Amino acid sequence: MAFRFSLETVLHFRRSVEHQQELRLRAANQQVTRARHLVGHIDQQIAAERSGQAQHLAAGTTSAELRFSLASEAVLGDHRRLAQRELLRLEALRDQQQKIFRQARRERETFESLRNQQLREYERDRSRQEQRQLDDLFLLRQAYLRHG
Repeated sequence: MAFRFSLETVLHFRRSVEHQQELRLRAANQQVTRARHLVGHIDQQIAAERSGQAQHLAAGTTSAELRFSLASEAVLGDHRRLAQRELLRLEALRDQQQKIFRQARRERETFESLRNQQLREYERDRSRQEQRQLDDLFLLRQAYLRHG
């Protein structure tokens, strides 16, 4: 009789749950990466704006151009604060998803460990049974040879 793990469907379900949680974690990581890139891009725009302001001041500029440049920098600052808040929110969601994934992995590993333990027991019992059969066969042969 072949090995049959009575909780195979549960193990299959746990593997499926773990895989789903891993996919969700990957998606969360991608969102965090995109948000970090956005913050970095805004930082580059702010640095470029400040560099442009310095060049305009050195070359001479009108107050209207200076006010426009300062307003542009303020808008970029607002965008950066919003992007940074979104990044923090996404990192918190990612961290939460990571905990969920780890829990799903532990649950799958528990069932897998149970399955492996039962398989080892089955193989040990099977080996003992085969050895008993070989011993019985040997004893029958010895008895036959003595009486035969």
